[in-house]
Amino acid sequence: MPHAEPVVAPGMLHPPFDERRAGGCHVVEIDDAYRMVYWGTDGEGRHTILQAGAANDEPDRWRPLGTPLIGPQSQSKYNCAGPSFPFLLPVTDRDWLLYFCGWGRSRNGKLPNTTGVAISEDAGCTWRYHTEHPIVAPDRLYDAEGSGSVWVMLEGDLFRMYYTSLGHYTARPDGAETGHGDTIPQIGIGYAESRDGLSWEKPVDHLVVAPRGFGVEPFEYICSKPCVVRLHDHYVMWVNTYGTAYRVHRLVSRDGISWDWAQRIGPDGELGIGAAGAFDDRQRSYPSVVRRGDQWRCWFTGNDFGVTGMGYSEGSGAG
Repeated sequence: MPHAEPVVAPGMLHPPFDERRAGGCHVVEIDDAYRMVYWGTDGEGRHTILQAGAANDEPDRWRPLGTPLIGPQSQSKYNCAGPSFPFLLPVTDRDWLLYFCGWGRSRNGKLPNTTGVAISEDAGCTWRYHTEHPIVAPDRLYDAEGSGSVWVMLEGDLFRMYYTSLGHYTARPDGAETGHGDTIPQIGIGYAESRDGLSWEKPVDHLVVAPRGFGVEPFEYICSKPCVVRLHDHYVMWVNTYGTAYRVHRLVSRDGISWDWAQRIGPDGELGIGAAGAFDDRQRSYPSVVRRGDQWRCWFTGNDFGVTGMGYSEGSGAG
């Protein structure tokens, strides 16, 4: 069950860099401990990627680690406001990659997001931005307006990326209630592969997960920020669906390409929402899930994309 209070609140670990927001985390296990990277926003609206550590027997007790990993590139078209939604991938003992969603220049009401990556050659002690940005080319109808958060799996020598795809904008359908007014984005999950984690190709020419529209209630037009776990004979993906608020729903796949929605657990999804007045009483979103034995551990973002902080939940049988 989810904790009643946030385990990381704004300003708790890295003031002033997370004074306004602490959210959108990714948690990995390194050397028998947990490492969290998360999206911090300061009082001026600048975004940075921050990190924290926790013992694996105390997954709800986090301590700050170091200084911001990466921050705004003031002269960049794509990342001038700074990075968000980090994903940390240790490739070898020393070679690590840090994927992120950049916030760029204003685009007349359209989301200014693209996917980039930073590189470390000393096990995360120092980072430099990769020279190529974006690493996901906006060359398909379903990602022509950009891309965002990712989940990357390294299977053998193949990097497999699931990424938030920003497609075309459309008029709100008659009868649909939305959180974006009369013009809404079409956002789903794209798929790409790489041999080095830097240069990416798209082996399938369609979204691997698309929003279900009027097929569910409320009307759904966004599926974003995937979290993927491989089990012994299949994959599980959690996505954040949106109609009027984000909710977490689950899919399963045998090959990581063709996905089927799991049985729907009501409109409030896998994580539900918190009690009235709680930090997560309007939405729980952006889960980062780790399996430990028979237990699933999940860190998630509360209301307003981390303005109220991040929570923690435990469960079993999610596969």
